[in-house]
Amino acid sequence: MTDHRILVIGDSYMTAEVFTRAFAQREIPVDTATMTIAEPTWDASTIHEFEGDPAEVARLAQGYDVVAFHAAPFTADVLAALPGLRLLGCARGGPVNVDLAAAREWGVRVTTTPGKNADAVADLTIGFLISIVRNVPASLRDVDERVAEGRPLAESTFEGARWFGREVKGLRLGLIGYGNVARLVAARARALGATIAAYDPYVDPATVTDATIVSDLDALLAGSDVVSVHARATADNRHLIGAEQIARMPQGSFLINTARESLVDEQALLDGLRSGHLAGVALDVNEPDGPWRDLVAQPNLILTPHLAGATHQTLARGADMLAAEIERFLAGGELRWER
Repeated sequence: MTDHRILVIGDSYMTAEVFTRAFAQREIPVDTATMTIAEPTWDASTIHEFEGDPAEVARLAQGYDVVAFHAAPFTADVLAALPGLRLLGCARGGPVNVDLAAAREWGVRVTTTPGKNADAVADLTIGFLISIVRNVPASLRDVDERVAEGRPLAESTFEGARWFGREVKGLRLGLIGYGNVARLVAARARALGATIAAYDPYVDPATVTDATIVSDLDALLAGSDVVSVHARATADNRHLIGAEQIARMPQGSFLINTARESLVDEQALLDGLRSGHLAGVALDVNEPDGPWRDLVAQPNLILTPHLAGATHQTLARGADMLAAEIERFLAGGELRWER
């Protein structure tokens, strides 16, 4: 291990201290640095969702052959400036802030931390599920209005009659995508009494025993009281859920998206809420691209700012996964999550 120099680069989301605790537990010596937040003034077309300036990364990582990080940008220019670099450990499920083609060209291995936030996202999805089927968003808005106007929060013992909802037990939950997060959502929802179906063309139904895998997205939509989106976003599945798909869902159904906002057409969501076809929607987004002012005005909408994976456990898990990967690298073993 002493033949390698290891740098960890912290950022505003995942600090250097989170990394160093994980490496210290494995007795792996590291140096630390923290990125400076900066607006990009350079070509960022080959990477996205990064924090910091590539020139700073190139300067910080000089002389290191292993770098562990979360949001630092590793462009082709950075990789070219670091001829001694051998391994990048990116604490994310997808290394979108790394130019993978350039890494391969320069012989730099890249490993990641898939599924580190799966439990956190699954928890929030279930929280969304319970909230929207029980009319919590609309009732909270009503409470806010009453408080602002100085009116009683409840004017009658039977005030709850305004907010009749549904119990999770007996709900038909349809999952789009059946990877790490969706499987945890399924387990939690099943424990509450929901029945589970999933659509995922990349999953062999014969390997799944805890959910009904359907081969047709339209069939999943038509047979679900609640649809929850967990697919990985690609260039080919933008607006996977649009007006046609929402129309196939039952009248008064619900939709949850804790994956990527590009998977759902926000205008179609707004139309579905306004018409009453959708009884409730919950979204956890970070790049709004649609009629957000009108959406936010809908009483039966939950909107959170991309916090599904934001737990202390997620950070610690990601750092430990990287520390384990780098430990294997130092010992000459196989990497589990190499890209």
